[in-house]
Amino acid sequence: MEIFSLDLGNIQTKIKSSKTEKVLPSRFRYYDDLGDQSTSLFDSKLDINEYEVNFDNMFSYAWGTDLDKIKANNDPIDTLTFEDRYTTNEFRLLASFAIGELAKDFKEAKEGILEVNIITGVPTDDFNREAIESFVRVLDTDHNITINGERLNIRVNEVKVLPQPTGTVYHQMLDDEGYLQNEDYQSEHVTVVDCGGGTLLIDSLINMNLSETERSQHRQGAFKVYDNVVSQCKTDQIATITSIDVEAILKDEKSDGYYYKPNKNESINITKYVEKAKVKYTRTLINTIETTLKGTSQIDTLLFTGGGANLIDHDEVKARFKHAIFVENSDFANALGFYKYGLASQEDDGE
Repeated sequence: MEIFSLDLGNIQTKIKSSKTEKVLPSRFRYYDDLGDQSTSLFDSKLDINEYEVNFDNMFSYAWGTDLDKIKANNDPIDTLTFEDRYTTNEFRLLASFAIGELAKDFKEAKEGILEVNIITGVPTDDFNREAIESFVRVLDTDHNITINGERLNIRVNEVKVLPQPTGTVYHQMLDDEGYLQNEDYQSEHVTVVDCGGGTLLIDSLINMNLSETERSQHRQGAFKVYDNVVSQCKTDQIATITSIDVEAILKDEKSDGYYYKPNKNESINITKYVEKAKVKYTRTLINTIETTLKGTSQIDTLLFTGGGANLIDHDEVKARFKHAIFVENSDFANALGFYKYGLASQEDDGE
């Protein structure tokens, strides 16, 4: 049985199977908005594909790692929302695209039906019966997806939804084969600070059991940094920059600073705006942690994870929390942990 790991974040989607692992934007476009592809003399080298799904066959959609590199007339379709996200058509489409993107590497999906187990996670505020059932309804079905004209058939055998912070802990605790490599986590007081694209999640696990008191969820994800930079830029008459532009600029960090290029002829240095936004985000983060935890002396391990962990000042955080650990590959840590959990579960079941 193949394992598909899905971390469908507000800003980024992280996916993994036995054959691939990818980070993609959690937004997409109507394929028609790309224009008439027949006018291009050469095949595009951008990683953008055309997706069609059986439950929404009126439209085809464009999605891929290079989605934000293209210019189009309309804004992309975003899945960032803080209420009832799992019931939206946009989220259902994103989930299907992610499943199809993983399935296209398997001949069984092209020649018959590929059967998979899906491991995924939700923020702890969403770890309740209603939200989990809504999420499972999206995933636990047969998926018929066409990518670039190639039809794929996927049957979901089982869906396992975990509290999101356990993804990073399982990534730290298990090796790449799903075997226990750091058993200390099973008896420790572990706090995970997950700086996601849309939310900041603070959760504690004691003996791998979620604490009901040392936890909080805030709308303080990395988008706050992007929006802050945009606001500062527009105050200084840099009017065309968007949060998507800032996100791309921060991912492509250069040693000499950050630059916004509205076209190939101009390059605007926005380093001062970025640095100010990062300082504000770091200080807000530290204050939120202190307010939530009311002290950290009892914590054995304090893990910082999520894509937003790359935007904060590590030295300032470590000066305040001396035992802080910044997880490597933090934006992908939850997805890796979900996958390792799937491997460990199969081992326990004797598969």
